[in-house]
Amino acid sequence: MDQPRFPEPVLIYHVFVKDAAHFQKTEDTYDHWALFIVEEGSFEYRMGNAGSERAVKGEMVLCPPNLTFYRKTTGLSFHLIGFQWQDAVSVREGSDGAFPPVGKLIVLNNKRLNSTLSLFREARYVKDSLAQDYKNHLLKDLWYVYQIESFNRKINLLYSENPVLQRAVHRLQQQAEAGVSLKSVAIELGISQVQLTRLFKQEFQMTPSAYAANLRMDKVKLLLVNSSLTLAAIAEQCGFTDEHHLSKSFKQMFSINPSTYRKTYTV
Repeated sequence: MDQPRFPEPVLIYHVFVKDAAHFQKTEDTYDHWALFIVEEGSFEYRMGNAGSERAVKGEMVLCPPNLTFYRKTTGLSFHLIGFQWQDAVSVREGSDGAFPPVGKLIVLNNKRLNSTLSLFREARYVKDSLAQDYKNHLLKDLWYVYQIESFNRKINLLYSENPVLQRAVHRLQQQAEAGVSLKSVAIELGISQVQLTRLFKQEFQMTPSAYAANLRMDKVKLLLVNSSLTLAAIAEQCGFTDEHHLSKSFKQMFSINPSTYRKTYTV
């Protein structure tokens, strides 16, 4: 299967804010795409009329133009990147399953992400005549890493000709790793949770809860092998109550504890 080629981002600006006790503005609307990357701390956010979510260290949030972005924090270091797409005609803003994936984005290669963010910070020492192109290169690199990881994870992608089920799959893929509420997905789709489970099982021979659990565990395995995050940090990123909940669930599914898995499969 060939990987689709998406438009490339074109940097407008980049700013890094360290140890902010709060946002200067609790809401904003941009005339360009805005990418928030959490380096330390966390923040609550909401885009338009969607529900509230939380982004923590190592997570990114992509907000499209002309959509009000609400946010609040009690402590945060973050990068804000404003950009446009090189081929804006092919970008379908906000449509289900379409490019680009609006909302929370996660790069599983923690070491690569931290390295790129460090280079973004150090770019303030680059000559003005080179800084914009250099930062644009870093943004493209980050986007390529995200694309490749997303493509490699599509082994768990489900397809249906039923538009309701395809939307359900899309929402589960977006939110399952954070412990999505099936009730909230069902409400968004205009059906009951019982109907969602019945339709999903008829179409895919598994429940939406089982599918969401598989997605979460795929992310756990990738973080165990590709990052130096602690079990507690991985549990937080993947929607588990704590590291003990993660370890118990992981061992039930794979008959091995996460620490042993990490030692076995990390090169």
